[in-house]
Amino acid sequence: MSLVRPILVASAVAFAGCAGHAATSSAPTPSRAPAAQAPAAPAAPAPLRYGAGTGHYRLESQSHVEQDAMGQTTAFDLVTGVVLSTATAPDTAGNLGVAITIDSLSITSPTMPMAVPPAADLAAARGRVVRLVVSTQGQTIGLTPPDSAGVALRQVAQGLREFLPMLPPGAPTPGTSWSDTSSMATPSQGGTVTVHLTRQHRVVGWEDHEGTRALHLATTVAYTVTGTSEAQGQSVELSGGGQRNGDAFVTAAGVYLGGTMSDSSLVNASIASAGLVVPVRTRSHSSFTRLP
Repeated sequence: MSLVRPILVASAVAFAGCAGHAATSSAPTPSRAPAAQAPAAPAAPAPLRYGAGTGHYRLESQSHVEQDAMGQTTAFDLVTGVVLSTATAPDTAGNLGVAITIDSLSITSPTMPMAVPPAADLAAARGRVVRLVVSTQGQTIGLTPPDSAGVALRQVAQGLREFLPMLPPGAPTPGTSWSDTSSMATPSQGGTVTVHLTRQHRVVGWEDHEGTRALHLATTVAYTVTGTSEAQGQSVELSGGGQRNGDAFVTAAGVYLGGTMSDSSLVNASIASAGLVVPVRTRSHSSFTRLP
């Protein structure tokens, strides 16, 4: 099971201005016209930073998976739905602690039910809390998954590592761009998969997003995948990569409104004991929505 990870990046900026006053002479005679004075320049846009608050979100994703083995292609679809509640508060180090409660988790496959985690694992995820430590810019510093979490819940937790879109280092304007890199290790069945990501971000500009004025950012992510897993008692080596394209929105008050992401990848699964290499192609689309 692979939960689509929202690598959405967003930013916003508030503008401020100040006014100047012309100086005049106090002498009654002779009168003189006030000296002209240029108005003060408006203050530079201030960078946006996250702060304390609460929220309620829904993640929906649809994935199509194809794998080739021994001349045959197997295809199936996965549909994932997660509802989350968040509570963000500052910590003593000047960062933010984000508690993400999983209100509900569903994973279904209309074409291959065996690809879905056990119902008990999904039910056990309800009410569990994933804890993040992030900078006020949104960069993840640490993640703590729930204790004694099953594979499905651990994957969901890792997928929430970058729940908050990372904000630009300075005050953004349309056309501003920046980049960053990160790596994350995700538990897999019988092993661990490491994903290394290189992101390119661009500020698109202010837009109306579902009735709210927000700053739109576009992000392109190139990533590589390496690691091990297990299938039917056999060790599997994984290697490959892919690309994601995402759009995200944040209000002028620094409230993340959500966004969308499309992903395409090719990962080769090598089973040494069988002398077999299975190419696995995945296409997915996901959306993140802030709920009332």
